[in-house]
Amino acid sequence: MKLYVLVFVLPSFVIISAILIYILFLELDALFLGIIYSIIACLVIIILFKAGIHSTQSHFDHISKDSVDIQKVEVIFDDGVKSIGNFYRSMSETILTPQGRRYPEPRPTILFFHGFWNKKEINELHLIPLAHMGYISVAFDQRGHGEAGGKKGDWYNMFNDVVAVLNLICSIEDVREGYICCIGKSMGGTSVLTRCYQDERVAMVIAMSALHDVDLLLNHKFRFLSAGWFVRHEISKVKNKAALKIAAHYFLKHDPSFNKNRVFLIHARKDQIFPPQLTFKLNKEQAGIPENHAILLNNCGHSLEGQESLVFGIILKWIRENKAMKLT
Repeated sequence: MKLYVLVFVLPSFVIISAILIYILFLELDALFLGIIYSIIACLVIIILFKAGIHSTQSHFDHISKDSVDIQKVEVIFDDGVKSIGNFYRSMSETILTPQGRRYPEPRPTILFFHGFWNKKEINELHLIPLAHMGYISVAFDQRGHGEAGGKKGDWYNMFNDVVAVLNLICSIEDVREGYICCIGKSMGGTSVLTRCYQDERVAMVIAMSALHDVDLLLNHKFRFLSAGWFVRHEISKVKNKAALKIAAHYFLKHDPSFNKNRVFLIHARKDQIFPPQLTFKLNKEQAGIPENHAILLNNCGHSLEGQESLVFGIILKWIRENKAMKLT
């Protein structure tokens, strides 16, 4: 479902429902009908919100998996919350070991972080082709999502969970430590521009639709009941203000030579949740990366819907150009 569900359908439904509830309660004194309709309206609003948040990429459930081996692993975060990750490897290039299928020699690894209201399988459109090419590709459920424990409301803890994920990945025998590419979208993009970016075991980070600074977003005037308005409202409820400092603005070094082959950005010109002038442009300027390492796409929104093939092509080009990610 495209983002216009959040931008147009959901706000329209909320306004119409509010008017009907007002009429039922105050004009018609229909208390019972008002309560029933209010419950139904709340359920519809939740469904519409979830449908709008999910990218069209979530509909690639039937992509062929015969060419890859998928291994489930468990990771435990620092506070005891457990999550599940999937490791994807080429069937034709791996051998069977007591630990499962493994490459005969260590390989570069590509780790994906999904966004809010999504799950690890959302990126299988990228994970499976990359594994088929000979990389180890990995995706974990963020806390409160998919098969992970915890609460979605604790999203600000997700950025600290990155270290536990990287520790587990680097403990796997066919992972080549120091040759890891971290890719994330939206909330996942913030993970890669903060904790992954500062980790020496990571060779490169690719952030899609990523945040720059929470304060800028909180002070931005979004249209009432727009997608950005809803996101800003959720962020404003966080009481742990120190956690809100985990954003690219506080982590990215202003060091073009260091960032040249380390930081890559993809964003949508029509992003109404993280507007590019508040996020993409500032991340690009602070990192000082080359023009061809920061791409602003037309004709799509925050979830980059409809541009999946183009995005994969861009990602693959950057990975293959990075010497640290060479397969041989």
